[in-house]
Amino acid sequence: MDKEQLNAKIKETKENLGKAFSNQNVKENFKKVEGNVKKAVDEAVNSDLAKKMSSGQKYATLGITAFIFIVIIALISRFIFTPAPSIWCVADAPKSELEFNVPGNVAEVAYSEKQTVPKGNIIARLHDEAFTAELESAEVLLMEVNLKLLKMESYLSDIENALAESRLKIAENMNEAAIIAFDLAKEYEKQYRSFFENKMILEAHYLTSLKDVENAEAEMKRTENELEKAKQYFKTMNKGYTPEEITSTKQEAVEAAKRVVNARAMLTETSIIAPFDAYINKIKVKAGDSIEPGVPVCEVIDLSRVWLRGFVNRAMAESLSPGHVVNVEFDEIPKETFTGKIVSVASEPEQIKGEDQYELRMELDNPGGNVLPEMKAIAIVVHK
Repeated sequence: MDKEQLNAKIKETKENLGKAFSNQNVKENFKKVEGNVKKAVDEAVNSDLAKKMSSGQKYATLGITAFIFIVIIALISRFIFTPAPSIWCVADAPKSELEFNVPGNVAEVAYSEKQTVPKGNIIARLHDEAFTAELESAEVLLMEVNLKLLKMESYLSDIENALAESRLKIAENMNEAAIIAFDLAKEYEKQYRSFFENKMILEAHYLTSLKDVENAEAEMKRTENELEKAKQYFKTMNKGYTPEEITSTKQEAVEAAKRVVNARAMLTETSIIAPFDAYINKIKVKAGDSIEPGVPVCEVIDLSRVWLRGFVNRAMAESLSPGHVVNVEFDEIPKETFTGKIVSVASEPEQIKGEDQYELRMELDNPGGNVLPEMKAIAIVVHK
C-alpha cells in the first residue's frame, strides 16, 4: 500500500467515524469503524510500502495509526457510555379555581394555603340559615299539597267520609240528649216553683232548679254548635272533585317537589367541597366576607399527576421528543426517584440569558402527593 492508499484509507475511516456519530445505532457503527481501523492497520503493516520502510519509519507509521485508532475508540466510547443529559426543571400542576354558586356571607374557611384537603372535605362554607329555612318551608308545602291530593283519592276520602258521618251522628245524639235534658230541667223548675209558692220547699231548692235549667240550656246550645260543625265537615268531606281540580292539585305537587329539590341544591351550594385530594395553592376570602356567585374563593391543585417544566438548548431539543422516559429526582425528596415521560418539546425558542432555549414539558405520576409545585428537580433521559 503506497502513501496515497494509506491516506485514502485513513480518510475513509474518518468518514465512517462521522457517520457513526450521526447514526442512532452508534454501537453498530462503532464495530464497523473499529473493523475498518484494524483493517487499515493490517494493510499498512503488510503493504509493499511498509516493506520498503526502515524500522524507524515503520514504527512511526504504526504509532500514528495506533494513535488515530485510540482517539477514535475514546471518542466513540465517550459518546456511547456518557450518561444521558440532565434537564433542570421545576414542578407545576393543573390548577382549578373553586367558587360558590349562591350569594352569602362566608361563615368559615376550614383550611389554609399550602395544605392538602382530602377529597370530599369542606374547604369553605357560607352562613346557611336562610337556605335551611327555605328548604323547611318547601318541605312543609309539599307535605300539605300531597295530603290535599290524597284527600281527593277514593281510599282516604272513604275513610274521612266515614269519620265525618260518625262525627255527625254523635253530634246529633248529643244534641238530642241535651234537648231532652233541657226539657226535663224546665219541668223540674216548674214543679219546684209551685212547691216554693206553696211553701213546701225552701227558696234555695227552687234556686237550684233554676240553675239546672240554665246549665241545661247552655249544654243544649253547645251541642247545637257541635252539630252544625259536624254537618259542615260532613258536607265538606262528601264534596266531589272534578278532574280539573285533581289535575291542578297534581301540578301543585310537582311544583312543590321542584321547589324542595331546588332548595336542597341551594343549601348544598353553601359549601365548597374538595373535588379531589386538593392542594390549596391560594385562599382568596376570609370568614365574614360577603361574596357573590362565581367569585373565586380558592385555587386548588390536583397533585395526582404533576408537570415538570425545563429549558434545553437546540441540540438537546432536537434529540428529544414526546415519549422519552425520564427518571426524576427532587432536592426536597431525597433517596426517591420518580418516573415520567416527555409530553412536549417547544418548536420555537425563548431567549433566556441571551441564548435560545426550548421549553420542555414532562409528566409524572404522584400517587402520594409528595411532589409539590415549585419543587426543583433534575430529570435524566432514560429511553424512548
